[in-house]
Amino acid sequence: MEKKNNRKAQPGAIRQRNESRILKAAADEFVKCGYKGTSVQSIADRVDLPKANVLYYFKSKKGLYLAVLEDILNLWNQGFSDEIFALSPAEVLETYIRGKMKYSRTHPKESKIFALELINGAHNVSDAMHLPMVDWTEGKASIIQTWVDQGLIRPIDPLYLLFLIWGTTQFYADCDAEIFMIKGRSLTDDEFEEATQFVIDTVLKGLDLK
Repeated sequence: MEKKNNRKAQPGAIRQRNESRILKAAADEFVKCGYKGTSVQSIADRVDLPKANVLYYFKSKKGLYLAVLEDILNLWNQGFSDEIFALSPAEVLETYIRGKMKYSRTHPKESKIFALELINGAHNVSDAMHLPMVDWTEGKASIIQTWVDQGLIRPIDPLYLLFLIWGTTQFYADCDAEIFMIKGRSLTDDEFEEATQFVIDTVLKGLDLK
């Protein structure tokens, strides 16, 4: 997905390093204060840079926010890239689910930002982001429908399968506080792996793949 609308073009390791720092600080602020409650100054203070430096790399608070959302989508979508469709349906789905669960484990704040944006009506999602989301989803749904047509998985609506995977995997990021409240602690690495395998097994069995 292109990011040229939200970032000024300047190659180099220094730019990449500064952008990464700013995006991390922005994610911390957006998840804590929401879009309206976050300012460019608060992001600059968190990353210990002048406000002008933040605006040098990103055009505005809106551009920075969209860049955070774009990075979230790109990371999610990498786990369901076209390259893995050379594998069997079971291998494709396991790879995708495992990647989404790992992302929920390692990037819970970013997942929460996206969830909050959707809960609030997705008013900040531009056509530049919305249209690729729709295209990506329709493309993957078409491939899943091919599996159905070829008898590789039982007849299902591909969109419902994607919705199920998204909701289940993102729960472990968006609702980690609920897990902590119920268990009295966060999941250990072994427990998270057990949860990941459970999601994989449940989806595959539901499709008559395992």
